Amino acid sequence: MPAADFTTIAELRASLIRKALRYAIFAADASAPAVSTPFDSGGVLQTLPAGYVPVGYTTTDGVTFSGDLSNSDVESGQSASPTRSDVETDTATAQWVPQETNAAAIALYENLPLSGPGSLPALGSAAWSWSRPKTPPTLYRRLLFIAEDLNKSTGQPLYIVRHFPSALRSGREDEQWTRTSEISRGVTYQAYVDDLLGTDALTWIDGPGWRSLAALSDEVQSIALTGGPTGGTYTLTFSGQTTAAIAYNASASAVQTALEGLSNIEPGDVVCVGGPHPGTPVSVTFGGQYAGEEVPQMTGSAAGLTGGTSPAVVVTTTTPGGA
Repeated sequence: MPAADFTTIAELRASLIRKALRYAIFAADASAPAVSTPFDSGGVLQTLPAGYVPVGYTTTDGVTFSGDLSNSDVESGQSASPTRSDVETDTATAQWVPQETNAAAIALYENLPLSGPGSLPALGSAAWSWSRPKTPPTLYRRLLFIAEDLNKSTGQPLYIVRHFPSALRSGREDEQWTRTSEISRGVTYQAYVDDLLGTDALTWIDGPGWRSLAALSDEVQSIALTGGPTGGTYTLTFSGQTTAAIAYNASASAVQTALEGLSNIEPGDVVCVGGPHPGTPVSVTFGGQYAGEEVPQMTGSAAGLTGGTSPAVVVTTTTPGGA
């Protein structure tokens, strides 16, 4: 096997580090429709179904998605480690601390309906009041979480959407009244399997910024021989590897064969067109393992070229990769 280039095999891409630059939480009663298609076929975020209301501002801790995973192990006398393990439970929860005193935050904290009988009236239309029942009702909710990030190359938005189609309050934090901080009502909701959807959580990643990641440009470099050489050979060096001698009048296919002879370029990694030298430049498009990536610019050595006037190998990048 050929020697590996660590940068190539590691495939480190800073463009895929995501942050929730903006995010929002929405809640609805179980009677509202579940969210099944938050994006259209072109990746454009769609409006929410009727009944979903925003929770509003939260503390800077944002939303924490947690899980409780437990396995059942089989231990055997002939092995120091388990010889079999099976998943017993795998639960998902979401926790956040609202800062607004709005109807959604109170309903989720106090276990009140979000709409219909027992729900709070419109803001400012009447007094808000509620009481604790002897037996707390079991109120399943539909929860939707949307995070927005940006594609750093295009500036277009991309979204991470997570949906708990059936969620139940499983915990709440203390409500504290002080003059130095807002009144907050932190809650934890556990996801349960929805009968129609057959899952307890759905997640999508899409948006114009996400779609544009697939359209990153392949790098194109041009190789030109200047000075009118009439004989001899030249070489190309890519990422520390140097080709065998290439004839001064080589065709594009001959240049491609020389490049594919390098240990860090496999067949399909480059496509060469144009030529032949010395009169016409050869254009090299990087694909394969280098598709959509910015790659080191090749360098050329004209030491083996003869004739002409100070012949030289000039390599230029005509299309940067990853743009």
